[in-house]
Amino acid sequence: MKVFSKYTLLFLTLFSVSLQSCKKEEDEPKVETPVETKGDFRIELEHKFGAADFDLGTAYTNSSGEQLTFSTVKYYVSNVKLTKTDGSIWSAPNSYYLVDVSSPITTLITISDVPVADYKGFSFTLGVDSVRNVSGAQTGALDPANAMFWSWNTGYIFTKIEGTSPQVTGMGGAFEYHLGGFKESNNTNANKTFSHNFSGEVMSVKPIAMPQIHMVVDLAQLFNGANTLSVATTPMVHMPGATAVGLQANFASGFEYEHLHN
Repeated sequence: MKVFSKYTLLFLTLFSVSLQSCKKEEDEPKVETPVETKGDFRIELEHKFGAADFDLGTAYTNSSGEQLTFSTVKYYVSNVKLTKTDGSIWSAPNSYYLVDVSSPITTLITISDVPVADYKGFSFTLGVDSVRNVSGAQTGALDPANAMFWSWNTGYIFTKIEGTSPQVTGMGGAFEYHLGGFKESNNTNANKTFSHNFSGEVMSVKPIAMPQIHMVVDLAQLFNGANTLSVATTPMVHMPGATAVGLQANFASGFEYEHLHN
C-alpha cells in the first residue's frame, strides 16, 4: 500500500503541474506580428521643351520664333489625392512640394504612409490653396525664405519662370513670369488641378514596393498654349490678375501623364 500511495502521489503531483502549465499557456495572450497597412509611391516629373529634353541654360525657340534661355523654373505641387478602385478618395495630408528644376531631387516626389490598396487614378494642384495662402509664416516648402511668396495679401507665387531672350528689349533681355493668385474675385484664382485615371491601369500600393507615376512637363506650353505668350510683347508678369491666370493655364496644359511603374 505504501508503494501504491507513493506512486499515486507522484502521478497526482505531475498531473497538477501539467494542468498549471497548460492553464498558464492559455492565459498568456498571443503576440501577433502586425500586418503592414501603409506604403509609398512617387511622382516623377520629367521636363521637356516640345520634343527636346529641357535644361536650364539651353536655348529654345517658341512658336513665335523667339529664342529663350531659362535660368529659373520653380513651381508648387500640392494637395495630392488618389482614387481607389472602389471610387473612394484618399488625400495625402500636408502635401506641399516645391519643384525646382535646378535641384533634380525635387522633381521626384515621394508620398509616404499611403494606405495599402489598389488605386485607379490621382490628382494634384498646381499652386497653393487659399487656406495656406493666409495661414501666416510657414515652414518647409511653404517657407517664405524660398522666395516664392509675395505678401499676406497676394499670397504665394505658384510658378516662377525666368530667363533671357534676344527679343526682349531692355532689362538685359530678361523675361520673368511670377504666376499666382488665390482669390476668386477679379478672375485671379490661378490654382489648376491635374488629374488622370492611369489610362485604365491600377496602381498597387504595398509595403514591399514603391510604384511610380511618370509625368512629362512641357515648358513650351507656357508660350504656345491657348493664351499665346510673346516675350517681346509681355516680358514680365509679377502680380495676380487675368494675365497670370491665363499663363498658369498654359503651364498646366503642359503636364501629361506618361506611364505607371508598379
